[in-house]
Amino acid sequence: MVMYGHGGNVYSAAKAAGCHVDEIIDLSSNVSPFTPDSLLKGINIKSTIARLPEPYSLSLVSEIAKYHDVPEDTIIAGSGSSEFIQKICSLNTKKRALIIQPTYIDYMKQAELAEMQVCGCIMCGKKNFAFDENEILQCLPETAVCFICNPNNPTGTLIPKDEILFLADMFKKTLFVIDESYIDFCTDNNHTLIGCQQSNIVVLRSFSKAYAVAGLRAGYVYTQNRHLTAELKKAVSPWSLNSLAQEVCKRALNEDMRPYFDKIQNIKKQTIKRLSENENLEVIIGHANYMLIKLKKSDAASFCEYMLNHKILVRNCSNFVGLSDKYIRIAVREQIHMDTFCRLAEVYFRIY
Repeated sequence: MVMYGHGGNVYSAAKAAGCHVDEIIDLSSNVSPFTPDSLLKGINIKSTIARLPEPYSLSLVSEIAKYHDVPEDTIIAGSGSSEFIQKICSLNTKKRALIIQPTYIDYMKQAELAEMQVCGCIMCGKKNFAFDENEILQCLPETAVCFICNPNNPTGTLIPKDEILFLADMFKKTLFVIDESYIDFCTDNNHTLIGCQQSNIVVLRSFSKAYAVAGLRAGYVYTQNRHLTAELKKAVSPWSLNSLAQEVCKRALNEDMRPYFDKIQNIKKQTIKRLSENENLEVIIGHANYMLIKLKKSDAASFCEYMLNHKILVRNCSNFVGLSDKYIRIAVREQIHMDTFCRLAEVYFRIY
């Protein structure tokens, strides 16, 4: 039985550690540690939250369309990519869903809630969970919806967009849902499928991770599939995205985030270098702002408990399909926090 759960629950972590939530160093949630001050500066919050949100976030949709240079009618804004995962599954009740595993657990959760026939295609750990096109080709026939996280959570695997376009062209009756929540963190930003013309591709994007506004719950969908956009617009509440989120997200699109992403990549490189010196760990090298780590001499539950005793929250990956209790995931935070994690990991393996 799959146990559903996510990282980022600093509230229960703080309760377990006997401290305030602000004392927890949260490495379990893949959110950037850098939020531009300009996102909130000058906003009249009292006035903004006193009025109803703009229906269907049309002003934000217009800004997103300009940002990606696509028509406005290809974009729908909503309360995070999770909302659209749920809606897409509910529109495909009892049909077959293919999920490339290990990956974000909500694809399976929402597919099962919609009574879809879930098929998992598990990538091989011995190959660092690389995308195996031959394996996937065998699973795609008769599939209504195929979920692909790119770059993938928790492995960081990045699939070249040409490979996805090839699959979508070969299986035109399959809807390919490409979750690009972490694509902003890639050093090469030419992998997005936003702008592609194939009507059986839908792209999910999130503001939460790159802009560090997870608490606002904001995201959007891109697709050329006019039937799907019409169905999603009917399914999504006109006030799905609150007023404050709309205003902050419009500002976010005008921010130059590259310096922040470059800083995250530099911190990540330094962290990987230090972790690679620990013979008890194996880092799976990926393209996003997090690292999947295999524990060679411990189990995830024990390791995470030790870290929490030091007020560090680490993602136990044992509930990801295709991973064992030997895997954890850590997100990149500020250098001082990553150094603290590395030091404690060294101490842990000397003690246990």
